[in-house]
Amino acid sequence: MESLVNFLSEPGGFLVWILAFVAVVFAAISISRGELEAFKGRIIICSSLLFLSFAFFLLSFGIEEIEAVDSSARMAPRLWAVGLAFFTLLQLHWIIMGRSPEDPEVGDIKKVMLTFAIVAFSLWGMNIAGYLISSGGMILLLLMLFGERRLFVLISLAGGWVLFSWFVFMRLLMLSLPVGVLFG
Repeated sequence: MESLVNFLSEPGGFLVWILAFVAVVFAAISISRGELEAFKGRIIICSSLLFLSFAFFLLSFGIEEIEAVDSSARMAPRLWAVGLAFFTLLQLHWIIMGRSPEDPEVGDIKKVMLTFAIVAFSLWGMNIAGYLISSGGMILLLLMLFGERRLFVLISLAGGWVLFSWFVFMRLLMLSLPVGVLFG
């Protein structure tokens, strides 16, 4: 297992990841024919997210264990992988059961680009304001971009994520999150 993870972590393994991802996308396209044709975009996205969660989980075996830390450094990517896989499988279940809306005819490229800019700004902001403030701000801005205007929902989701991240990663797993230059 370790030699496979080492190979996939090297530059030569990148081609394997790309080819595997292309195979997953083509499989999703072939699956979404017939009665699932109206959900093709959602199925491709879900398949891609499942591939990503598998990659997180597999690559976590290559993370070096640190003796001085009370918890395993492998735990954070594995938690992300399991959470991502669970919610993606739930979305696929809703698609198959017919409880998910059909794909829209055309996309909104402006929202896609704004989402990309908000996520990029959040990643850049981690070096300045730290992970907790940056991720909370990102969630707040994304919720507002997608039309959420209820103050209680905005504050509870952004604040809930910050509290969840602080509790799980800093208290339970004893991992240090980036604090940024303002607070570090």
